[in-house]
Amino acid sequence: MDKEKEENLEEISSMGNGAAEGSMAKPGKRNQKSPTIFREEDEEEVDEQKDFIEEMILREIIYEALKKRHQKQVKIAKQLKVESKTNEDQLRQVIRTLIQEAKKDVEETPHSSTAINLLEDLLKQILPNLETEFKTLTTAKEQRDSFRAHVVNAVSTLLETENINKQGGAAGEEEKLISLDEESADIEEEVDIKVSDVGASAEDKFIDIDAEPVPEVEEDTFGLEGQDETGRALAQDAFNNIEKNIAETYAILHDDEDEKLFEDYLVTNLKLYFDKWETELGAVTEPTTDEYEAEKDQGEAGAEAGAEFDAELGGELGGEIPTAPPGGEELV
Repeated sequence: MDKEKEENLEEISSMGNGAAEGSMAKPGKRNQKSPTIFREEDEEEVDEQKDFIEEMILREIIYEALKKRHQKQVKIAKQLKVESKTNEDQLRQVIRTLIQEAKKDVEETPHSSTAINLLEDLLKQILPNLETEFKTLTTAKEQRDSFRAHVVNAVSTLLETENINKQGGAAGEEEKLISLDEESADIEEEVDIKVSDVGASAEDKFIDIDAEPVPEVEEDTFGLEGQDETGRALAQDAFNNIEKNIAETYAILHDDEDEKLFEDYLVTNLKLYFDKWETELGAVTEPTTDEYEAEKDQGEAGAEAGAEFDAELGGELGGEIPTAPPGGEELV
């Protein structure tokens, strides 16, 4: 209770007590302390005032008690709300930590196949470069299809070549023997030519030093027939950047099952990621400017107005407006 209210209540209470003391005197007699003579009506009035004052004091006490109780409840509610919010945040943090730890455990758990573990590391190295190059081709979908086809075909060919190189053994020795036989045949042929040249005519012995050498044409083993050339060129650059990573990773594997898994999973993942990037790319929006859009809207509005005018004029003349014949001048 406020200090001011307490003072007012004390003052009212003291006034009531004074009136009550005055009512102790007998009716019709003068009080020794006061010259006022009290009647029975005055005593009843004093009692009513006393009761009223006591009621007011009681009301004030009850009001203050209820006020304090309400303030206490509000304080408790706020405290509970804060504690609830704090507990909720703490719970969220705990759950988030558990999820992160579980995810980390899953990521750190190696696969049962060595080939898949190595392939996972390889994809982390080569996919960012392929994605960047692939999403650069936005003029037409044919460019991206060409890029995809060339990359997948080049990777498959590379793995086949590496697999052949890894076979070695008897096959390699046999290739060496065949190579030596071919070299011997070439040497014998060269010796025969040199011996036969001794008895050649002067005309046959002439050596033309002004003749231009015929340039050797390198065979294109990368390009695919019927595919977009822009996609092919970008695919060539992209493959050159990842070829070494693929070859070195595949060279680590010497188990037949690992080699097969590596090849199958690599090609499959490349196709799946190309599908994913194509979906993410979506429809390519052509860049524009505010000035272009304003001119475009103005031109479309003028064309529509002109068409309406021609239609109205044709209706008034009883027919359509004559147009210029093909390749001729407009009729007047």
